[in-house]
Amino acid sequence: MTVKNNRTPRRVLVINDTEEILELFHEIIEGLGHEMQGRTYAPDDLQQVIDAKPDLLIIDIVLAGREMMGWQLLQKLRMKRETAKLPVIVCTAARIEVQEQEGWLTEKGVVTVYKPFEVDDLERAITRALDVADLRPG
Repeated sequence: MTVKNNRTPRRVLVINDTEEILELFHEIIEGLGHEMQGRTYAPDDLQQVIDAKPDLLIIDIVLAGREMMGWQLLQKLRMKRETAKLPVIVCTAARIEVQEQEGWLTEKGVVTVYKPFEVDDLERAITRALDVADLRPG
């Protein structure tokens, strides 16, 4: 697979309840030259995300058929000082639910990619999220 950037590889944590989606993300993220960890559930314990030390989190808000699991994790991330600035991409088919929260997501710096997505759109979102993170002060 060809690496599409010249940056230092970053750690991307993807939380999605579908193994096939995780495999697709793995190909895309590794193709960009980054390392991916995948989880098929939303950890109830925020500490699991912190321990993974991701540079970027990609999460679906609907996990195991329950919309609240992804939203709750995202809200916890934004409320905790050490994860408040963690770049997050919400990648979901729940277009209506996300559009209802668009103002909050934008305010919190969360990027949205809707399923089904074009690979190029996801790659651009990942690159943009990591570029913004690189520009943030220490």
